Amino acid sequence: MNSDSLKKFWRCKYKRECKARLHTGIDSLDLEVLKRINEHTHDSEAAKVEAMVAVNRLKNRAAETMEPISTVINECISGLSEAAKACPKFWY
Repeated sequence: MNSDSLKKFWRCKYKRECKARLHTGIDSLDLEVLKRINEHTHDSEAAKVEAMVAVNRLKNRAAETMEPISTVINECISGLSEAAKACPKFWY
C-alpha cells in the first residue's frame, strides 16, 4: 500500500523474470485498476487458477454443509475444464 493508503501495489509472482506490475484501489470488493506497468513475459496459468478456485469452493462447501463428500466433490468439479482437472498439485 502507498503512504496515503489509497493504492495497493501488485507484482507478478515470477518477479525475477517478469516485470509486470499493477496498481489498484484498496476497495476489496471492486479492485479498480489504476495503473498497469509492463506486460507479463510468460504464459498465463488459467487452469491452475481455475483449479485453485474449485478446491477452495470445495473446502468451504464441505465445511458448511452436511452433504455427502461425493456430492460436494461432484458439484464443485462439474463445469471445470479438462486442463483444470489435470492440475495434479491441487487434487491430492
